[in-house]
Amino acid sequence: VNANSTSTTAPPQQQQQQQQQQKAKEDSQSTEKPRENIFASFFNLGSNYYEGGFEEKMTKSEAALILGVRPSSTEKRIKEAHRKLLILNHPDTGGSTYLSGKINEAKDLLLKGKSK
Repeated sequence: VNANSTSTTAPPQQQQQQQQQQKAKEDSQSTEKPRENIFASFFNLGSNYYEGGFEEKMTKSEAALILGVRPSSTEKRIKEAHRKLLILNHPDTGGSTYLSGKINEAKDLLLKGKSK
């Protein structure tokens, strides 16, 4: 019985390896094309969409890009944008702790010196 069970497990393993190799081959062929931003068609992002990563030390212009406001926006507008983004990206609802931290950092940087 043991001889039969070992001989029946080998072919599925070989098939799985062949499938993984085929998938890797297809993936390498598909990476030759430039990547398309699939979210642009869903959210009508336009040309003002920022596709870069985060800077090491956040600047006011980066904070404004994160929140989607101008650096000179009012305190009310900054807080509204922060609230909307945080509701969508909150860790308690499956969002990223890193992104929510960046959103909070952006709000704090833009509100610095604007309080009454």
